[in-house]
Amino acid sequence: MAKKLTDVIEGGVYEYYRTDNDEVVYRGSSEKDLDGLNNFHREGHAYNVFKNNPSWKYSYTVFRSNLRRPFGEKVECRWVVEPFEMTRHELLALEGVKIREMIDAGQCYLNHDPNPLKSFRKYNG
Repeated sequence: MAKKLTDVIEGGVYEYYRTDNDEVVYRGSSEKDLDGLNNFHREGHAYNVFKNNPSWKYSYTVFRSNLRRPFGEKVECRWVVEPFEMTRHELLALEGVKIREMIDAGQCYLNHDPNPLKSFRKYNG
């Protein structure tokens, strides 16, 4: 079933931050718990579900690639906005606000997309 902006979901905004200086390197949104989310970002490339379903793709982003390097040992994830019930539109808009907030502060340098709502519309119609 295709995801829609009008779907009511439980989601939140998370960030990856450096444990040595608290610098925020990445922000995103999720409908998953933090453990599942963190594992997917770090190890998703090895999940059998992608090997067994060729139409499913794992994106090798700069952010995810960095998590598999020594740099990844210096970052952890936490909620910026704890999950609550909202529409997917509201979650993606909130994510964009939170990403741009940190880009303006000179952080979130591993985010390549400062407007996830616009990207969702582009790729999902």
